[in-house]
Amino acid sequence: MSQIRLHVAEAVAVYAIHPASAPLTGLLPPAITIDLANQTLRHLTGIQDFFANREALDAFRSAVTTPVEQAISSERQWGDFQTPPKLARQVCDYLAASGISPRVIIEPTHGVGNFALAALDVFTEVELVYGVEIQEKYAWRLKMALLARALRDQRSAVEIELYQDDIFTHRFAERVRQAQDVLIIGNPPWVTNAELGTLGASNLPIKRNIKALNGLDAVTGKSNFDLGEYVLLRMLELFSNQRGTLAMLCKNAVIRNIVAALPQQRFKVANVRALEIDAGKAFGAAVDASLLVMELGVATPTVTCRVATLDEPKHVQRVFGWTQGKFVSDLTHYASVSEIEGHSTLIWRQGLKHDCARIMELADRNGVLINGEDEVVEVENDYIYGLLKSSDLRDSVARQARKKVIVTQHTLSDDTMQLQRHAPRLWAYLMRHRDAFERRKSSIYRAKPPFSIFGIGDYAFLLYKVAISGLYKEACFSLVLPIEGRPVMLDDTCYFLGFERYQDALFTASLLNSPLIMQFLKSVVFLDAKRPYTKEVLMRIDLARVAARTSFSEIETHWRSKNYRLQASVTEADYEQYRHWLTASKHETMGAQLSLGMF
Repeated sequence: MSQIRLHVAEAVAVYAIHPASAPLTGLLPPAITIDLANQTLRHLTGIQDFFANREALDAFRSAVTTPVEQAISSERQWGDFQTPPKLARQVCDYLAASGISPRVIIEPTHGVGNFALAALDVFTEVELVYGVEIQEKYAWRLKMALLARALRDQRSAVEIELYQDDIFTHRFAERVRQAQDVLIIGNPPWVTNAELGTLGASNLPIKRNIKALNGLDAVTGKSNFDLGEYVLLRMLELFSNQRGTLAMLCKNAVIRNIVAALPQQRFKVANVRALEIDAGKAFGAAVDASLLVMELGVATPTVTCRVATLDEPKHVQRVFGWTQGKFVSDLTHYASVSEIEGHSTLIWRQGLKHDCARIMELADRNGVLINGEDEVVEVENDYIYGLLKSSDLRDSVARQARKKVIVTQHTLSDDTMQLQRHAPRLWAYLMRHRDAFERRKSSIYRAKPPFSIFGIGDYAFLLYKVAISGLYKEACFSLVLPIEGRPVMLDDTCYFLGFERYQDALFTASLLNSPLIMQFLKSVVFLDAKRPYTKEVLMRIDLARVAARTSFSEIETHWRSKNYRLQASVTEADYEQYRHWLTASKHETMGAQLSLGMF
């Protein structure tokens, strides 16, 4: 059976369209022309060009004559979660109750078309439904759904245009581009471009650096983006100047990115809200998602977003977005702590990245090092360090390391070939496992010496550190002490500051765990993000301002509450010296920025 015949047969089977319930064979005799067949079906359904060619017409006649009971296959590669009809109807009912009455409905990536069907039932003033879908099988599903609807005496007077096309390159009709009272509705794909690339899917947008990333960021995880985000950006680029509404289901992370981009993109949107849904119940997806709604074509754009739920849309839980030139997660909480917003003079670093855990990370079993392949590892000790992961940073002080890690470089520029001479046992071990390193997929390792790592530099070898997991929802800054006189490494899920002096690390950890910092982080961090705490967030903390507001007695109270066992005598004079050091560092940084014309 050809692909088109299979897709038509599946769609016919789903909607039980056959001669017993619909005299279609009489309406579409074997000798009927394409034009007449399309005219007949348009009269029934409102769909222009129901059949693209003779093969499609013949496939349809065959299917309704001898319907095939065919299970609908799942194509995960396209990243689609089909919207349940009940949820689609709830969304449309909410929009109608909000006073939205569109004349033109656009559904990009329409899938089986549950939003289009719900919209036809709810919005009475609609003149045109315009849908785009790349998958042929879904295009036929929507056609059959509309036909089944017509055969139930629900013939539509609405004009319907359906295009089997790639939404990333589709050219919208000019009359649609210029339409007013538009409703853009739907549920774009919920996968990232990296996930689609892994799955070998072909519906990727044209490669371009849409977030204007520079350097290393553009070739690492920051250049990854959700396809739904790209669809939303394209819809806003095309239609944000027209009067109307955009209402689309998407991940919360996508909504944050869209709102974060509003000042730069200057879309004419306002009244932005994110109405949370139960994605697990609706789609069986373990992800935080919402209905993003915004008015289009407004005279005075806004750059904030109200958060509620679709079940209780009037109960606003918080407002996030831009204020005072900063992007925050809660405008109300931020107002009381915005004074410590600034630029950290201490540089936060991300931990060690090697992408070869089974070879590079070792367990210590009674003094014997064992790798992830359960092999005994005997290499030069100078290249072995204690390793902390996110799960090790749950206490105020980290004194033990469950794992150890091989460190092949001191700086990114080091030539690892020197290991052959200075660490022959380590070199032999790495060479035995060379294939594992060559399978590393990240482009950051290209054209680098063999066994290269990232997140390494002089800062990694400082004896004292203050570290935080980027993954956990609750912030905890751990004081990381050396083990056996050697520095401890962090993995790349962690962020840290490095210090030469114990006192500096101690005071920094104490300030970072203060209620003031916790409140600040609560106001700027999005806890439903995959990685709530990032370098960008941490670099916003002005420790000099926090120190100026915090007395030594408050620091001592914090130590007592955490049962700190100080490793050395620490006095108020040490704290004054620390505060002076922070202030001096801040002035030096500002002076350098002024000389570069950054202010």
